[in-house]
Amino acid sequence: MTGKTEIHVFTQEELKQHDKEVATDAVKKAAPKIHQMSVKSTIRKMNEMTPPQQLRAAVNGGSSLYWSEEQLNKALEFIGDND
Repeated sequence: MTGKTEIHVFTQEELKQHDKEVATDAVKKAAPKIHQMSVKSTIRKMNEMTPPQQLRAAVNGGSSLYWSEEQLNKALEFIGDND
C-alpha cells in the first residue's frame, strides 16, 4: 500500500456515462449467450411442428416463436448466475 488515497468525484453527466458503459459491457457479454439460447429454443419448437404449423408460425416474422418476457428474464438470470 502506497498510502496515497484518491477520491474521484463524478458529475451527474460523468456518472450517467459510467453507468451506460457498465450496462453496455453487460449487454455485450450476455448477447451472444442469449442469441444461442433463443436459436436453440426456436429450432426445437420448429422441429416439433408440422409443415403447415411452421408456415403459420412464419407469418408476421415469426413473432409467435418469440420468447415471453418471463423466458427472457429466466435466461438473463441464468447467465448472471453462471458468470
